[in-house]
Amino acid sequence: MKKLILFFLLSLSNLLLAQGVKVNFAPLPTKKATKNIEEFLPMSSYLESKISIKINYIYKKDYQDILDGFKDNSIDMAYLGPLLYLSLKKEYEFIEPIISFKQEDGLSKYRCVLAKFKEDEFDKKQQIKIALTQPLSTCGYFMSNILLRENFNIDLAKQKYGYTMSHTNALISVVKGEFLIAGAKEGIAKQFESLGVEIIAKSKLLPGFSIVVNTKTLTKEQIQSIKGALLELEKKDKNELKGILSNGVVEANECDYDELFIDFNIPYKANTK
Repeated sequence: MKKLILFFLLSLSNLLLAQGVKVNFAPLPTKKATKNIEEFLPMSSYLESKISIKINYIYKKDYQDILDGFKDNSIDMAYLGPLLYLSLKKEYEFIEPIISFKQEDGLSKYRCVLAKFKEDEFDKKQQIKIALTQPLSTCGYFMSNILLRENFNIDLAKQKYGYTMSHTNALISVVKGEFLIAGAKEGIAKQFESLGVEIIAKSKLLPGFSIVVNTKTLTKEQIQSIKGALLELEKKDKNELKGILSNGVVEANECDYDELFIDFNIPYKANTK
């Protein structure tokens, strides 16, 4: 009887291992849902082929929903920008950044920018309309406020601003003439240069976008397996890397986040439609 029970348990264990542990993953909504998930498919396929996990995509349109997903343990892993990570860390201690993604220049750090349509001009003495991503986006109200103040002596709180829910949407709204200026990630803004968009201000280098894990729902062994598998990508030929992995990865450093200091309140609602 004991042998039969042992055989059953071993068989069940092997079956679960073959199926892989389900990991609920939330990509940050920086682009349209299909494009966003498409970028991460090479990463999820790679992880599923290397270790015994099954990536289950959980797409949230709102950054706050991602924070809530960590806190209610429905999200195990996410792709987060630095401001969202810091916001979550204040409310939920069981998170850890494990790897950061490199940009085209080989660095994991990135810049936020202000961009406008090349032919548009603005009078600093007049109230202007600014397209933002989301309240908890690093390149949203947070960095746009800093860049406007440092480069043009403009107080964002006194302007008209709207949340468009993604970097792409913010830039499209400028192309359409709905807003004068957009705050966005530099790499995404550059994709709109062929449409007549120009970058008018850049931030300092900021901590990179990272894979952040929920240490309450994933074991240390699972986290180490995911981290180790992703860091192994550095040994691969760059031509083999696709999607979000295209430029490679580096180990995340929590000390990098000490550079960000939020000394003003970020409004969660727009003051224009």
